[in-house]
Amino acid sequence: MKTQTRIAGILIVVVALVAAATGTGLAAVDTRQAQVEQPTQTQAQTQTQTQTQTQYCTYPSNGTYESFGVSNLSAPSDVEPGEPVTVSADITNPNDVPMIQCVEFRLEGDVVVRTGWALNPNETETIEFDVNTTDLEDGTYIHGIETRDFGELTTLTVAEPSEPEPEEPTASLQFDDQESDGSNVTVASANLSEGGYIAILDENGSVVGATDYLEPGEQENVTVPLLEPLNDNESVNLTAQAHLDTNDNQTLDFLTSNGTEDGPYAMNGTPVTDDAVVTVGEEPTNGTDEPTASLQFDDQESDGSNVTVTSANLSEGGYVAILDENGSVVGATDYLESGEQENVTVPLLEPLNDNESVNLTAQAHLDTNDNQTLDFLTSNGTEDGPYTMNGTPVTDDAVVTVGEEPTTEEPTTTDQPDETTTTEEPTDETTTADETTTADETTTADETTTADETTTADETTTTEETTTTDETTTTHEPTDETTTTDESMSETPPPSETPIHNETEN
Repeated sequence: MKTQTRIAGILIVVVALVAAATGTGLAAVDTRQAQVEQPTQTQAQTQTQTQTQTQYCTYPSNGTYESFGVSNLSAPSDVEPGEPVTVSADITNPNDVPMIQCVEFRLEGDVVVRTGWALNPNETETIEFDVNTTDLEDGTYIHGIETRDFGELTTLTVAEPSEPEPEEPTASLQFDDQESDGSNVTVASANLSEGGYIAILDENGSVVGATDYLEPGEQENVTVPLLEPLNDNESVNLTAQAHLDTNDNQTLDFLTSNGTEDGPYAMNGTPVTDDAVVTVGEEPTNGTDEPTASLQFDDQESDGSNVTVTSANLSEGGYVAILDENGSVVGATDYLESGEQENVTVPLLEPLNDNESVNLTAQAHLDTNDNQTLDFLTSNGTEDGPYTMNGTPVTDDAVVTVGEEPTTEEPTTTDQPDETTTTEEPTDETTTADETTTADETTTADETTTADETTTADETTTTEETTTTDETTTTHEPTDETTTTDESMSETPPPSETPIHNETEN
């Protein structure tokens, strides 16, 4: 049955449903109940089916009997306007006789629905009331189910549904202490619920590096390039910070927008970060990928047109350049194959000056562009740079001395003279021409000086002759004696030739 009742100006339609486990009304009532001061079964059924619910209960109160009990009230706590509500409770007849009593649904103390309910002795049934909340304003209302002496109440809140709050984006980072080559750092793990970026901050909070866009989800060993390389042999405290892509352009605009775009992920209002100590070591010297070289450039004498590098070992081939004291290239080799080489001749661009000593440096160079031509000078140092060890070019120094032009010495012979010069002048005595006498040899009168050579009697000749290279000169001057100059002849006439004695008689 339906009834319409106005409560506080609101039209509420309530349908009373009777849910009986054994049938409707008093279907299970014994015929002996007719002797009790209660309506008969036929009367109760007729009243239940035809009587409209009124403000007052039409059934006798039967005050001599106990009131029906109410338990297990059930109803939603929140509904939207217009949403139907079902309110239910268990109703129990504690009496030993069957009877009908009124059961009411009340809202804010006002009876909305009142119906008669028939129960057998000690029987319990569940009653339900369906309520339409179309005309209820937003608010909280007290309502419940009551009998004559008992009842249970609860509250019902009517409100428009609120927009669900968006889920807060979440992120986590793991940034461990590490060693780095100074050009980048590694974040061990990152989980960005909506994708984004990882920025690296220095101790002042300045961004010193950042990733490209990262897809949502977990990622491991994320490499973050740094804007400027860190210095060798230093340890720095850095912070990894997770950033959103708020404008969905997959470009980190946090800096260019002065922080208005692509801000950090936050947890409880605090940016999601993790700190690490990053240590930068020296460049590896024995790594398989690092080219190596060694040079040995010893002090030496040179003709000025080239120098010699005692040994050179270039792991990837290349060149040996010679630098002057100002660091200018003054000479270089052609391309040298990889491996060890000895006594490498390096031609100089300009010959060195005679009689000078200069400090020169041999420097090993790579062939970075693989064209087997030294392009170090023509590329302003961008190609074919030097081999390095610990960041320093591989070099060796030497003092190069340039001597005088060598003189050509002609061999000295005693049998085949190159040249003989004899000067004859008038003298009172006889001097010998084309006469060869060995050094420190003294000849007296009547003594033969050389083979087939004779000096006449009463002629005394004292000779001190010195043999020089390539030229022998004998000088005769007027004197009472025959004198031979200290320049001795280096020639000896053939054995078959007899010296000629030029004598002048007094």
